[in-house]
Amino acid sequence: MIKKVAAMILIMIMTLSFTACGSKYTLSKISLTGSERSWTCPDEKYTELVASYEGRKCNGTMVVATDEDVIYLYCEDALEKDGKTPVSQDTIFDIGSVSKTFTAVSVLQLQEKGKLSMDDTLDKYFPDYDTGKDITISNLLHMSSGISDYINNPDPFWNISGADAANQKISDILMDKVTDEDLLKAMYQAPLEFEPGTQFSYSNTNYRLLAFIIEQVSGMKYCDYVKKNIFDKCGMTKTSSMAVGDLTYVPLDFEDLVYYGFTDDNGYPVCPNNTRGDGGIHSCLTDLLAFDRALFGGKLLDKESMKILLTDENGYCCGLFGAEKMYYHDGSSLTCSANNKIIESEEYGHIYMIKLEHSGLVESDSGDSPMSGTNYTKGTYEDGIYINEYAGLRMNVSEEFVQLSEDELVMANNAFLSDITDSRDYTRESSSVTDQSFWDDQRYISYEIMFLNTSIGVPDDPDYTENEYLDDVFALYSRLSNEDHGIIMTELHRDQVTLCGNGYLRSEIEMDDNGEIGHVYFYARRLDDDLMCIISISTWEDISLEELESVFI
Repeated sequence: MIKKVAAMILIMIMTLSFTACGSKYTLSKISLTGSERSWTCPDEKYTELVASYEGRKCNGTMVVATDEDVIYLYCEDALEKDGKTPVSQDTIFDIGSVSKTFTAVSVLQLQEKGKLSMDDTLDKYFPDYDTGKDITISNLLHMSSGISDYINNPDPFWNISGADAANQKISDILMDKVTDEDLLKAMYQAPLEFEPGTQFSYSNTNYRLLAFIIEQVSGMKYCDYVKKNIFDKCGMTKTSSMAVGDLTYVPLDFEDLVYYGFTDDNGYPVCPNNTRGDGGIHSCLTDLLAFDRALFGGKLLDKESMKILLTDENGYCCGLFGAEKMYYHDGSSLTCSANNKIIESEEYGHIYMIKLEHSGLVESDSGDSPMSGTNYTKGTYEDGIYINEYAGLRMNVSEEFVQLSEDELVMANNAFLSDITDSRDYTRESSSVTDQSFWDDQRYISYEIMFLNTSIGVPDDPDYTENEYLDDVFALYSRLSNEDHGIIMTELHRDQVTLCGNGYLRSEIEMDDNGEIGHVYFYARRLDDDLMCIISISTWEDISLEELESVFI
């Protein structure tokens, strides 16, 4: 379930201490009205920067800022969970894996104090872990330990098999029924995925272990350490760790998550113990901006520690991914997501872009769906046959495939085409829908049929072509896969093909994950002035393209 969803986030004086003395535009001074849900900086020196972000929307809140000023703020037209307070820069979300940056900073602070060393091996902290003598704290920070992910890859870590067992174990973790001792005992027996230090593999276990180490060497609970040494220093008055009941965003589309026992009945997380270190920090735009400014302003770590924090090894820094002139991390807490991005700019210094969202599609200003005003009609699926009459699509879906639920479709759509570039806003979150998606758990094959409303999704290019779409989607895959996950992406070729009697432009992209080869095929076809039909097929199996396309009848 987790794999599918994942394949599918100041006290005023303290705030001012981390910004330039001449700052005129701060989040505390911006109040959005009921009719105006965004704000842009009026200062002419930011005209070009404003143009890059102005008009962006999301399923929650987002801010763009420099070291000195706020450039752009957006908050959706909705209320917090109390039913009275408008969503704002102070609305609290679970930031998920963005919490890892806080854990990395904590470890480096403790190294500065001489309480631990990056070269320490894990047997020093976990004497019963024989394999620990070969794994260092540095390996944990850089995701190169080889230890399996205890929640996203539960089978090898917990020595279980099958979807039912995996879902039950994930439920136990997310309901805080798994103790620290249970986790360590399982880890002591679990095989490594590879020799430590030889490659990158994103694993939440690494940062959970770092939280254990922080607690050992500091003598404090993880939540108390980060509050005293990070939150309080940054003036993050609304931020917590290992807390329940303080989130103020409103989850949507969470019925399946409740069914599987992944959230409480209202869609909120209830695992304060079992997400510390690798997740579980609750925060808002105001506090996260204060943290970013303090960190990159030298208030939390010395220069040597910052150099270590930002050094990329095998595809991961320390609690941050690194790209050209940019550092970032995404996070997900099932019913909300977070993105924290820091861009280095010669003209503006640091540019901070932070986005906190709930699950669910953004509605247009009129309250209509993303497809309002178009000829889109949702396809039907019955007895193994998928049909979308307007697109002229017909698929014969074999029994090995599972149809993704509406909840999973929403989350997949939100994750799929957001933030393709930093300079152009296609507002994909509010202009695309996933019509149907099918997944084969055994062979790792997926089919997804999407529709893009080009009239609102690409407002600066009304003649948006299939070639332009494939350019953009390859840029997205190159960035998210290559820089986030260490997978080499190569577009092999583009060609015109026919599916169900209609012409599509097809792109074949090869994914090389340390010698394991997969493929993803994208098909794009403009249906009319407003709609583009998009099909994606992906697989890590050695299956011919002819067989993959044979489902279209």
